[in-house]
Amino acid sequence: MDTPSSRSSTSSASSSVKSLPSSPASSNSSIKDARLSRRSTANALSATQCAALGELKSLCRAKNVYWNSGGQEGCRILPSNDDVTLLRYLRARDWSPQAAFKQYNGTVIWRRKLALDEMYRTAEISHFEAIRRLMPQWTGRRSRNGVPVFVYSVSKTRPEDLLTTSKKDPTLSSVFLPAEYSTQFVQPLCARLHIDRVMPCSIFIIDLTGVGIRHFWNLRAHLQKASTMATAHYPESVDKIFILGAPSFFPAVWGYINKWFEPNLTSKISVLSTAEAEVVLSKHIDIDDLPVSYGGTLPWEYGMSPNLDKEAREMVGAFADHWIEGPVRYVPRDDGDEIRAAGTEAEGLRSAVLAKLPVCCAEEGVLFGNGEVRG
Repeated sequence: MDTPSSRSSTSSASSSVKSLPSSPASSNSSIKDARLSRRSTANALSATQCAALGELKSLCRAKNVYWNSGGQEGCRILPSNDDVTLLRYLRARDWSPQAAFKQYNGTVIWRRKLALDEMYRTAEISHFEAIRRLMPQWTGRRSRNGVPVFVYSVSKTRPEDLLTTSKKDPTLSSVFLPAEYSTQFVQPLCARLHIDRVMPCSIFIIDLTGVGIRHFWNLRAHLQKASTMATAHYPESVDKIFILGAPSFFPAVWGYINKWFEPNLTSKISVLSTAEAEVVLSKHIDIDDLPVSYGGTLPWEYGMSPNLDKEAREMVGAFADHWIEGPVRYVPRDDGDEIRAAGTEAEGLRSAVLAKLPVCCAEEGVLFGNGEVRG
């Protein structure tokens, strides 16, 4: 991580949080400076790409551009630029450090303007959940290559709910809270579970079943804002997008929707017919991790809490059975990474440790839990 100092079974969610028992920790206390490690981008980078990453980090230091400037109570984060995030921008900009810096700096300015880190840290739980219900939701499962699987049932996104939300937040800036939930919690958690994953990202199943032209038209501004800003400020965070249940009018509006995305993202979108859906999805997602609605055996429906698989449940311990509403953060630590609650409830700001993860040994040439490439 690049910091200034470095230059020299599913349960109902609850908003009430208490610290839960940690999962079993590593017994090897002799490991010094042990950090979460996972084989990933470092092993896949060419010499030219490594040089591009180094140049982008130098540009950020020279211009004093840092992604975050602090953390929440109990887990302070120094001003930093983690390698995973920098690599997203490099990939999005064809490995040009100058072009990547321009986009990255734009995102940093955007985040500061919205106070996005602070918004996520202090989000009122009921408001966060109202927004989350309007966006893709994590099933609790991963694809065959280890990325989290999200489902967005558009027909269940009611325009009147969006209107209520927009009255409370006219700029709709809080529409990005669910994206932060993904990048600050879901993606790093799944990356920890799947050490061979090249870079944290997500698969999205977009279900258009039952969506009429009027419903789509009423949601268009919301969908366009979310899509446009995601392309600009969350690059390379999508593995694949599968669109299911496309209505008869969809071909007519596809050209309109296409303009919301860059070409490298539209190439990841597949529109599947009913006959194709189960076959194609099962190639990417194990049948046990695919919801019943889409041909799998997972008893999960849109609106439910994540249904974690056995491996995830074992890693997070009691948290798996005490899932909470509101924002959650994955916090890398030398003595074992933590899952921490965030957001505001009646008693004030939340910062309880929901799970303490085992320490993993550092390995040469891997991507560490703090987002740093070494080796």
